[in-house]
Amino acid sequence: MLSSLVDATDEGACERALEELVVARVRPLVSRILRRYRAGVLSEHDVEDLMSAIDMRVVRRLRQLAATPSSPIAVFDDYVATLTYNVVYDFLRSRYPERVRLKNRLRYLFTHDPAFALWETDQGTVCGIEEWRGRSATTDVAGVAMKMLARRRTGEAMRMLFERVDAPLLLDDVVNIAAEALTVAEPAPVTARDDHAHAPSTPESELIVQQELRSLWEGVQQLPPNQRTALLLNLRDGEGHNALGLVVILGIATVDDVADAIGIDVERLSQIWSDLPLDDLTIGGMVGVTRQQVVNLRKSARERLARMKAKRSKWRS
Repeated sequence: MLSSLVDATDEGACERALEELVVARVRPLVSRILRRYRAGVLSEHDVEDLMSAIDMRVVRRLRQLAATPSSPIAVFDDYVATLTYNVVYDFLRSRYPERVRLKNRLRYLFTHDPAFALWETDQGTVCGIEEWRGRSATTDVAGVAMKMLARRRTGEAMRMLFERVDAPLLLDDVVNIAAEALTVAEPAPVTARDDHAHAPSTPESELIVQQELRSLWEGVQQLPPNQRTALLLNLRDGEGHNALGLVVILGIATVDDVADAIGIDVERLSQIWSDLPLDDLTIGGMVGVTRQQVVNLRKSARERLARMKAKRSKWRS
């Protein structure tokens, strides 16, 4: 599939190969994934913006591949799908943080409680009783309410919901039902106009942020492996969310780069992405150390990064 790109002998042939891949392979796959999100979650304008962002990042990775064929993409469709889900997740988390937290809690329940199951279908992500695994979901959820279930434990509430519907449900539908029961409210999305009115952004300020993050990422790559893993798996932005999403969105590092830096493969990273940042106990289990050792590793990483930054500042002055 990628041979026409890798074998391109000049810039023109490279551009034609890129265009063919994006139009014939990337966009149809991304469109199918975006259609899984129910109406009202992504507007037409959102879809266009997400498509553009994904196109840009795929093209950047393909150009890297053309320049360095020794760094291949194992399964192209899997790469595009993982990238798409990560971009959409970061977008939704920034717009609907409470709903995303609720969805993460439900996803955790359905994947860790043996009474429940979570699986993928052409409809999207489906959840239900374990015995239903593999069945299609019903989309007839009109009139399904959980007001009386709001005060129950999550697992008990989900069992009662599935007993009432007597069929698997799309995960997004379950999130909508639970959000209504728990009166999860989100602030009105900030439009581009509002954003400029309250927090002006200039190309210069955006460049400064990007340069700082790029400098941080370069420093992280110089850390010992365990320090790097302990830091990145718990890396948070100013609101306590997964800061790795910003690193990827700004093009400072690819998903492959992040996985390599942590020391896991891309498939494993995609599995835990929605749970990031991880707590110290979970990180310890992944690395094979105690919770306190994770704390110490991250502290050492930060101290080392601070020394690197001070050295760079001294050199520049």
